[in-house]
Amino acid sequence: MRRWFATLIGALSIAAFVVTPAPTASAEAAIGRLGDTLRVDYGGIIADVTVHDVLPTDPPPGYAPTGSPRWRNEGGPWRASVTVHAVQVPTPYAMAVAFSFDGVTPYADAYAPKNNDAPDALQAALLNVPNGATVDGAVYWQVYRAGVTNVVLLEPHSGTHLAQWNIWEPGTPLP
Repeated sequence: MRRWFATLIGALSIAAFVVTPAPTASAEAAIGRLGDTLRVDYGGIIADVTVHDVLPTDPPPGYAPTGSPRWRNEGGPWRASVTVHAVQVPTPYAMAVAFSFDGVTPYADAYAPKNNDAPDALQAALLNVPNGATVDGAVYWQVYRAGVTNVVLLEPHSGTHLAQWNIWEPGTPLP
């Protein structure tokens, strides 16, 4: 009887863990063009996010390029200017944990944001954003194969697609 009861408790615990839903984004991730303000609603975070521009730039302070010298010489750092307005956040640092802005090329290369010491780094600005606050900052990528044509906002732990800004239009020459 004890084994049966222990097995039942174990099975119920596993079932509760498997059935518990993870925080989800809204039914469809917002997709817009560069300059559009998109509403992001994920796991108790509601924010209005705007990507203003995406341009090649000089390396910011503390920026360390990665990859082989050949790849580093073919590209360089690119910068996206971003504004985030926190409509609702469970904690002031929630967006720093839940937001990752990736630069994506038309060839499916995805550039993860690079840590650096730039005074305008968005990742540092997102560390303390209370409800109602607005922060501006920059996201930097090491671009090496092709220019960034899309900026995708992801939740880095689950890979959930939260929003996307399209820079390049199909039918036009690639950057």
